[in-house]
Amino acid sequence: HWTYNYTSGNVLVCDIQGILNRESRNPMFCLTDPAICSKRKKDRYGRTDLGWTGIRNFCRTHRCNNVCKALSLPIIRTGKKRDHKH
Repeated sequence: HWTYNYTSGNVLVCDIQGILNRESRNPMFCLTDPAICSKRKKDRYGRTDLGWTGIRNFCRTHRCNNVCKALSLPIIRTGKKRDHKH
């Protein structure tokens, strides 16, 4: 939920897939096929942009993991009673 936090809840990059590339000098993740949801305008980033509904659905189902903790991400605040907790 880094992008959600970084954009103050306006954009969320989710549904990321990828692999860890260990063949390069510095191992790095190669991430593909993201879905981008924007709060202000549905379909702004294509047909997978579900707008605020997509952001809200992500926030309801997201469970923080080691990546969230390593990035020191705060609790997701959607303005709803059932905000995400670590």
